[in-house]
Amino acid sequence: MAEHLKQPKSLISTLFTVLILVGAAVVLSPFLLAILWAAIIATAFWPLHCRIRGRFPGKPNGAAFLTTLVVAFLLVGPMIGLIVFMVQDVLEITNFLRQADDSGVAVPAWLPKIPLLGDLLVASWREYLSVPKQISGLLRETLTQRLGDVQGTASAILLELLGRVATLFFALWVLFFLYRDGSSISIRMNRIGTDWLGQRWKPYVSHMPPALRAAVNGLVIVSFAEAVILSLLFAGCGVYAPVLLGTVAALIAFIPMAAPGLLAILGMILFLNGNGAEAMVLVIAGMLVVLVADYLVRPLLIQGGTHLPFLAVLFGVFGGVITMGIVGLIIGPVLLVLLVVFFDEASHAHHHDTPESIN
Repeated sequence: MAEHLKQPKSLISTLFTVLILVGAAVVLSPFLLAILWAAIIATAFWPLHCRIRGRFPGKPNGAAFLTTLVVAFLLVGPMIGLIVFMVQDVLEITNFLRQADDSGVAVPAWLPKIPLLGDLLVASWREYLSVPKQISGLLRETLTQRLGDVQGTASAILLELLGRVATLFFALWVLFFLYRDGSSISIRMNRIGTDWLGQRWKPYVSHMPPALRAAVNGLVIVSFAEAVILSLLFAGCGVYAPVLLGTVAALIAFIPMAAPGLLAILGMILFLNGNGAEAMVLVIAGMLVVLVADYLVRPLLIQGGTHLPFLAVLFGVFGGVITMGIVGLIIGPVLLVLLVVFFDEASHAHHHDTPESIN
C-alpha cells in the first residue's frame, strides 16, 4: 500500500519541480542571453576574481565591483574601440561610393593586371563606378522595388543593435552579483547536482570551467588580438579600410586557408599598385601572425583546456554559431567536451560491466 502511495506523490513532486523550472525559464527568457554571457565571463575570469578577492578580504562587494570593472576594461573597452574604427572604415567606403556616384572614378591602373579576373573586374568597375549616377540609380531601383523590405530590415537592425547594447550592460550588471555570490551559488549547485546525478555530477562539472576558459581564451581573446595586430599591419602597409579588413581576416581565420587567401589578394593588389616592399611585408608578416595565432596559440589554448581535437573544436564553433547564434561560439565546444565526458563515462561503465572485468 505504501508503495502505491509513494508513486503518485513522486510524480506530483516531479511535476511541481518541472512547473517551477518552466515558469522561471519563461519569466527569465528576456534576460537569459545576458545571464548566460555573464555566467560564461564569470567562469572564464574566476581565477582573476580570486586574486582580487584575496587582496581585499572581507570586502565582497568591493572585490566584485573591481573585478567587473577590470573585465569590462579588458573586453568591452577594446571591442568598442575596434567597432569605432570599423565604422570609420565603413564611412570612408561610403564616401568613396558617393564620390563615384557624383563624378565617377577612373579604373585604377592595377585592376587590369589581376590574373584571370582582370577583364571582368574592369568591365564591372566601368559599369558601376566610372559612370556617374549609376550607383544611385541602382539603389533607387532596388528601393522602389523593395522599400517595405528595406524599411523593415533597417528597423530590425536598429532594434537588434539596441538590444545587443542593453544585453551587454545587463550582463555586466549580472556579472557583479555572480562575482559577489559566486562561491555560495557554486556550493548550492554542487549540492543539487550531487543529489540529482550522484557520482556522475563530479566529472561533468569538473570539465566545465576549464572548457569555458579555453573557449574564451582560444576563440574570443585570440581572435580579438589577431584582429588588432592584422589591422595595425594593414594600416602600416597602406591597405584601404585596414581595421575592417583586419577584423574580417581574423573572423574568417577559422576557415582553412581563408585568411592566407585574403592576405595573398591584398598583397597582390599592393604589388600591382607599385608597392612591392609593402606587399612583401604584408604577406610575410600577416602569414606569420595567422600561423602563430591559428595553428599554434589557439589550438594549444583550446586543446589544453578541453582535450578536444582541433577539428572537433571547429565543429563545435560552427555548429554552435549556426544553432545558437554568437553565444554558440563558446557553448558549442563546451557541449562537445561534455559529450566526450559522456562517452568516457559510458565506456568505463561498459568496461566494468563486462564478465572479464568482474572476474
